[in-house]
Amino acid sequence: MKALSIDIGASSGRFIVVTYLNNKIVKEETYRFLNGAKNFNDSLRWDFKEILNEIEEGLKITFSKHKDIKTIGIDTRGCDYCLFDHNDNLIAFPYSYRDARCIKSAEKLLKKTKYKEIYKLSGIQYLPFNTVFQLYDDVNQNKEFSYFLMIPDAINLFLTGNKYIELTNLSTTAMYNPYLKEVDENILNLIGLDKEKIPQIIKPCMKVGNLRKDIIDRLGLYDAEVVSVGSHDTASAIASISLDKDSCYLSSGTWSLLGIELKEPLINKKTYELNFTNEIGLEHTVRFLKNIMGLFIIQELRKDFLLKDPLISFKKINDLASSVEENNVYIDINDELFQTPGDMMNKFFKYLEKTNQHLENDIGKIARCVYESMAFKYKEEIKKLKELSKKDIKKINIIGGGGNATLLNQLIADSLNIDVIIKDSEATVLGNSMAQFIYQGVFKDLKDARERIDKLSGDSPIYKPKNVDKYEEKYKNYLNIIRRDN
Repeated sequence: MKALSIDIGASSGRFIVVTYLNNKIVKEETYRFLNGAKNFNDSLRWDFKEILNEIEEGLKITFSKHKDIKTIGIDTRGCDYCLFDHNDNLIAFPYSYRDARCIKSAEKLLKKTKYKEIYKLSGIQYLPFNTVFQLYDDVNQNKEFSYFLMIPDAINLFLTGNKYIELTNLSTTAMYNPYLKEVDENILNLIGLDKEKIPQIIKPCMKVGNLRKDIIDRLGLYDAEVVSVGSHDTASAIASISLDKDSCYLSSGTWSLLGIELKEPLINKKTYELNFTNEIGLEHTVRFLKNIMGLFIIQELRKDFLLKDPLISFKKINDLASSVEENNVYIDINDELFQTPGDMMNKFFKYLEKTNQHLENDIGKIARCVYESMAFKYKEEIKKLKELSKKDIKKINIIGGGGNATLLNQLIADSLNIDVIIKDSEATVLGNSMAQFIYQGVFKDLKDARERIDKLSGDSPIYKPKNVDKYEEKYKNYLNIIRRDN
């Protein structure tokens, strides 16, 4: 059986054909394209027309190589969406979650209501770019639109002509009530959004529709079904791994998502105060997690490092940082300075200045500071996770591109005094295809899919704690520095 997983991240999109045959999983990348928000009239937006062009090109190339793809599934990051008119036309290119309007809109809505009123209904942590804030801005500006769709749903509409809003991505908007299992009209009333502007909810592992005939004819494709998957990329990633009762996960990429899987939401005063979120996964499992800044800082710093070394790679940055024997300089990776792209080197030194720290402008030393600061931020948050969940967490499963950051993963093991298990770096693609295979009848359900995938995965690399006492002392120093800024 074959499934086409289309995974569109903040910087690139990938087409990967996943074949499940004779108890073997084979993944083949057939197409890749660059992606990224662009400036349009002083706003940061996704060029949706270009994305659709890339989707068409990827389909044409992929279907020319593979004549037996049964289903297609699409996932992206959450929060962002498209507005449509009553003729299903896109009104404007969708805003990026990093656009400045998000913070302004959040401030406006929070003058009207306290976020805890939204949290107690949705269980979604406060982030200034939450969809609920972005839509409030659209409603506030009296924008005329018939309905909205999250980005993967908008692509599905283009491919099939059918409009649904997929559950896992909808749950990240802060408008979905996980107890009621539907959008909460109290939240919609707060932002002035008509419920009719939200299309029918579709769960993962269900049929969205067949490829439109005009697309098949124009691109020379053959008929295939588009299937709803965990269209929020983290939902797909977490679907791909089995989690013991004493383990948590860290989706390590541009963002870091640290959490556990629950059967029911965990929403109370303490989870609100500590800003933990309840996002929905396959089969309505709950991803109880914390959004933390991730490798975005390193990614942005690399752009500045390229001025010194035009050939510098992420591996070389990792190696240079590994060669630094000692570091006592730290940053709060969640500081507002580091939330937006561009000029990251200056932002880094501005943070050091306001916390009375000094460091020479050396690639290895700067990266070492960032990696250690990331590990210590995880240590801060995992303590809170244990407290809230009452779980004794002894293992952490790393998924995503951060599995290749060898120094960071060893620092996590040392700082948290925990085994770090590296799972499939293509966890999102794997989870995306699993939802399709459940729809196809290859797997019975999520439990069956996870068990069978586990058997095929073999042994995973493990980082064991080595310098626990040393990093416990360094962590105290980190906390003292971070508190200077508060």
